[in-house]
Amino acid sequence: MIYPLTILSLFLAAALIWNHRRLTHQINLLQNNQRQILDDKNQLRSIQDQELQQLLDALPAPFFSIDKKLRVVRCNRHASELFKNRQILNRSARQVFLDAPLMDAITECHHHSAPLQTIITLSPESTFSSRNGETESHWDLHLEPMTLSSNTQEIQVMMRDISSTVQAEQVRKDFVANASHELRTPLSIISGYLENLLQDDVIEEKEIALKMLTTMERHVTRINRIVDDMLIISQLETSNSIPLKISTFSFSECINDVLDRLELVIEKQRANIIKKIPETMVLGDHFYWTQVLFNLIENALKQNATSPVTITITAQTLPDGSFQMAIQDDGIGIPADSLPYIFKRFYRVEKHHSQNEVKGTGLGLSIVKNAI
Repeated sequence: MIYPLTILSLFLAAALIWNHRRLTHQINLLQNNQRQILDDKNQLRSIQDQELQQLLDALPAPFFSIDKKLRVVRCNRHASELFKNRQILNRSARQVFLDAPLMDAITECHHHSAPLQTIITLSPESTFSSRNGETESHWDLHLEPMTLSSNTQEIQVMMRDISSTVQAEQVRKDFVANASHELRTPLSIISGYLENLLQDDVIEEKEIALKMLTTMERHVTRINRIVDDMLIISQLETSNSIPLKISTFSFSECINDVLDRLELVIEKQRANIIKKIPETMVLGDHFYWTQVLFNLIENALKQNATSPVTITITAQTLPDGSFQMAIQDDGIGIPADSLPYIFKRFYRVEKHHSQNEVKGTGLGLSIVKNAI
């Protein structure tokens, strides 16, 4: 005989078991939902991080993000390339940025929690120097405290390499000084001779007057040369299409014309000119070819003013029908650290490789490059 209490107990036990299973199922569903939400959240965060990284990589300059503990927590592709892909994330900024001017700027921005823009100069040995061991590098820094996809404030650091701009500005300043000097000297001489001719009755002394006028003419020619160089380089660099006067001319005659113009310098320096040029007619603009040849030969002479130099001029027609020419000299040469800059406007090779400063405005090789 089954007692009612027993039936009730069995019923309650069954209900508890069913309820437990239902609750377990709901808990499992809830846990699965929580995991799915967490996975979705992580996936969304991963997508956001990827999109953010893509945006940062699209920036044209190195970018770093530094947290309140002064750790590098984010950087873009250009920043990684500065460190040659060395691991810099999650490291102390002091361990990453070893240059005092850069670290001082980061510390100041962190301390004041205020935007900062400054230009710093780093030594040639710096990690960020473009040509380590040779030249300084210059950087335009923008530091901005802000929140970037997190709840904590970070310092956003943008670095822009302005070394070429600074160097160009320095070259421009040097050119102004050099050009002023180059023009002032002949003008002073001409002015002094004119004063003598007009005030001291020197003009009646034909021999003295002729000598003065000859000297004045030489310096007028020098001034004209400087002005012509400026006009030519301006035309070459500002005109998209320069009208060329194409004609057939003798290359050897073109060389001879250039050597005639430089005859006095060649004789004064006792330079040796070797020509290996066939009697070949070429098609081109005679004026610009003359500019190229004149500047190359004159440059070899100017760079070796204190010692006799041998300049070899060769030319040949190649099997494919093209014409090739070369100008070589056995002189002092060009310092290795100047090679990347020799075709830039106004650049002059430093005089440390020679005891004498080479005169000129620094336009010759730039004219050669642009003419070619």
